[in-house]
Amino acid sequence: MNSSTVSYAIQAEAIRVFCGFRNPNLSEAQFFTQLGQTFMPGTPYMLQPLGLAAYLPGVLSNPAANLPQEFALICYASPEVWDKAMHSTLRGRVYNQTHGGVYAMPPSGASFPAFVENLPGTAVDPYYLFQQATDWQVGGSKVAVAGKLKVGQSGVDFRTELRSALLNQRSKLEGAGIGQVVTVARDDFAVIWFHSLSGDLQLDTDFLSGVLSVPTVLENQRVVCVDEPPILNITKSSAYNFIFLRESKYFLR
Repeated sequence: MNSSTVSYAIQAEAIRVFCGFRNPNLSEAQFFTQLGQTFMPGTPYMLQPLGLAAYLPGVLSNPAANLPQEFALICYASPEVWDKAMHSTLRGRVYNQTHGGVYAMPPSGASFPAFVENLPGTAVDPYYLFQQATDWQVGGSKVAVAGKLKVGQSGVDFRTELRSALLNQRSKLEGAGIGQVVTVARDDFAVIWFHSLSGDLQLDTDFLSGVLSVPTVLENQRVVCVDEPPILNITKSSAYNFIFLRESKYFLR
């Protein structure tokens, strides 16, 4: 007799890694209001029925020049589920249309990460450190955001140095209970998410001190969605992890 099980752990290739820059027509207060009242709770509201696995957004208040003001992991059951949701459903198309009123498009955008060892040295794609599935709604997660330390350093050299620092630390991170690290690095900044199955994630970012300016490290606070996702009152730099029931049919193994 065959049996099916449901696991909500996903491969990192199924994560949309997003960096958002505020629409210049909005003040920071207006931007935070839009995010907290509509856009952030609207993401699981619109996408949960389409195979959303997890949603971890965050914001910076008064960020330094060239840093994103919002950043997120938008996790799906698979890349194929994302593609169908965005391009073959009305919900997905409506969701996509909401971005322009909140973000500057470009430079805001999202892409799937690649395994760090498969990424060409000059690539600007996001990447991940561990080849294992992760349930981002379980355990603890933190996100670090920072500009590059060396102002005159080229984007290629910055990304190369950052990647080397993370690879050199990979075994120590794993030994500390961190099971996944997802990074996006542009020419001037990096955003790095860390996940541990332990709810008490101890994170030491000193190993990045030669590459990044002092990072802002935020813990992803749980936002439990009992019915509709709740409104957030965003007034400062903060990060969230929306906890919602997943649509099990997308996760059958």
